[in-house]
Amino acid sequence: MRVLKATVSIVLLCLVVWIFNTRIGLMPPIGKVLDPGHGIWKNADPLNTSGTMNITTARPRSDILVNYDKDGIPHIFADDEFDLYYAQGFVTARDRLWQMEMQVRLAAGRLSEVFGRRSLGRDIFYRRLGLASAAEIALDSAMKDPGTRIALEAYSAGVNAYIHQLDPSSCPIEYKLFDCRPQEWNPLSSLLTLKLVGETLTGGESEFNMSNARMCFGREVANELFDQAFQDDEPVIPTSVSLPRVTNSGPARTETPGSNNWAVSGSRSANGFPLLANDPHLKLTLPSIWYQLQMQSPHMSVYGVSVPGIPCVVIGFNRDVAWGMTNAAADVADWYHIEFRDSSMKEYRYNGKWEPAMCRIERYQLANSGVAYDTIVYTRQGPVVYDSRTHVKRDYPRQKGMTEGFALRWTIHEKSNDLKTFYLLNKAKSMDDYRKALTYFSCPAQNFVYAGRDKNIAMVSSGRFPLRNQGQGEFILDGSLSGDEWKGWIPMDHVPWVENPARGFVSSANQVLTGPEYPYYIPGHFSLPYRAQRINDRLSTMCPASVDSLRLLQNDSYSGIAAATLPSLLSRLHPERIRNGEEMVRSLKEWDYTFEKNSTAATVFATWWSELYTAIWKDEMESKHMALTWPDYRKTVYLVVNDTNSHWIDNINTPGKETLGDIADASFQKALYELRRKYGPLGDSWKWGNTHVCSIPYIAGIPSFGIGFAGVSGAPNTINALSDQFGPSWRMVVELGPTVKGYGILPGGQSGNPGSYYYDNLLRNWQEGALHELLFLHTENDAKDHIQYTLILKK
Repeated sequence: MRVLKATVSIVLLCLVVWIFNTRIGLMPPIGKVLDPGHGIWKNADPLNTSGTMNITTARPRSDILVNYDKDGIPHIFADDEFDLYYAQGFVTARDRLWQMEMQVRLAAGRLSEVFGRRSLGRDIFYRRLGLASAAEIALDSAMKDPGTRIALEAYSAGVNAYIHQLDPSSCPIEYKLFDCRPQEWNPLSSLLTLKLVGETLTGGESEFNMSNARMCFGREVANELFDQAFQDDEPVIPTSVSLPRVTNSGPARTETPGSNNWAVSGSRSANGFPLLANDPHLKLTLPSIWYQLQMQSPHMSVYGVSVPGIPCVVIGFNRDVAWGMTNAAADVADWYHIEFRDSSMKEYRYNGKWEPAMCRIERYQLANSGVAYDTIVYTRQGPVVYDSRTHVKRDYPRQKGMTEGFALRWTIHEKSNDLKTFYLLNKAKSMDDYRKALTYFSCPAQNFVYAGRDKNIAMVSSGRFPLRNQGQGEFILDGSLSGDEWKGWIPMDHVPWVENPARGFVSSANQVLTGPEYPYYIPGHFSLPYRAQRINDRLSTMCPASVDSLRLLQNDSYSGIAAATLPSLLSRLHPERIRNGEEMVRSLKEWDYTFEKNSTAATVFATWWSELYTAIWKDEMESKHMALTWPDYRKTVYLVVNDTNSHWIDNINTPGKETLGDIADASFQKALYELRRKYGPLGDSWKWGNTHVCSIPYIAGIPSFGIGFAGVSGAPNTINALSDQFGPSWRMVVELGPTVKGYGILPGGQSGNPGSYYYDNLLRNWQEGALHELLFLHTENDAKDHIQYTLILKK
């Protein structure tokens, strides 16, 4: 019996030890995680102190000094270009290594190696998108250019130098939770990250839903519902200075937050030199998608934000120029319907013949154990992302009896060296340098704004724009017809641009790119015009403009949709039909159309508008058979203001014919019901700051590491376009002059370590709309009282 008990005890002990040191599914190895000497306790990060690090592998060429300021932002001083990018790689990995690796794994379709089978579907999708092959093509171009080759190789060496000095106890916390080790970095890793940024900004798959709408309503009605060419547009490039064009149109959008940038000429500024502002609105995450830093060598000094994993500053300034970006929202990807000869998918129809396809088998290694396989089919239009066998596009009708697929033609797959744009911008001294840098930019199309000490301002919609026929690409194209293929590219010297306009400013807010005379067809996923109109209205009366007036404009919460529609809606509302709604109606009549945090009217309008939009479109657009794109808010504004007798307003599911007044009454009553149900009687709980709850999730999906918050102003389709998980990912204002001055802030902090003070130290000021003065050091001994600690990387 004693032997049996001892044996059982030993077995149980071994089992407990095994469980505590083995990852089971997504459960981390508890013993390793809680190990006092090597576990998560070692990731508690007090404020760092100065120190020297002797690099034993992948050494820099000379000693590198990194001064960290009080916000945890590194200021790098290096003797040459190689060491500058080496240090950028090192300090970025020091703060964001897990984020960097996850971005590469996502782009390459290798998340399953860490997270197992639950990530396999996403991995298959991303490999079929072709980001890895696109990165390999870009690598060939980048490594042939001396400048970008140095940047990529030095950055990789710096990242690896940091990785090599890690031991299990000092690894970022995520590696302990998921029981894995950091992967080596190389130039391809950086270009995979760059392609992932391109994928994020390219847009979605609206052609499928648009084609569904055409099947339901016919081409003419679909064009009427979704055409984005309206008379009230204010294009990025004003008509008076742009080349002629045909109609800009494209898939509809509702209330998607968007980015802003503008530059004001010295003739309208307080100090006589240009001012530049940029606030790209993207999905908010912790850590931030941006990493803030200054880089200085004898031949360059630049400050701004980079993308973790990519060398160079992406948005920023140097002593002579400042630049920023918004998404041009141009459609640079088309979907083609492919008919295969049989289920083997080895041949597909093209111009009346069967053409051979190229197939490649992909192998997926799963975490712990297991392997999966997928076959990617390539056609002349691109990789087949969806097909009849696996990874079916389920919200698009199947063609009976046909083996079919959908191939993707995308500018991101074309040969390019996008990194060179940022490499050159970091060193730019004039507008000529800026224009030269943009000639290398390919995908996704971006509106690059410029302001210089040379007193020039400019805006260029830069990227590769396919030559298409009018309307081509709005719906699924026929992959069997050569006539549906792209005809080439809009010439680089014909892309939309403007410099030093008479009005004294340039601006963009993701709206249509050009006026009605531009000769090329550029479809897109353009934002509604209201942010652009508000920006232009404010800038046209802002004289003199200052850093603070531009900061206030970035935080502007005026709603163009509310201003356009509320008078019409109130005039048709029947208050006597609304139960206990008199006070809410009165607040709307007195409202100034701003989504300020203390406004009750803003909450009432937002809820009412949402209910009204649903009431107008749900009866026609909700289908049990296929997914449909609903018309955007601008079409709804047009009905409410200009076409109040439209048949779209009537509810086709009722015997009577509803008027706009009927719909307004019913939706207002429903809005009040929902508000009372959620927030109780009218009071402080109805204020916009209390009902408008936002969140910044953690990139690894661990809820406790994310942050939720309320009490902020702004809303989608205001300049401060803030909604749940979307908002200004970086706010920056730069004042050019004899001495450049920059101001900016991130929604979070520099560090990716949830245990660090620098994880979210900037968040409160970001929520309040404040900007921090950016410490632009000219020498390594500047502003010593602002330096928190110093790191020296020894050769």
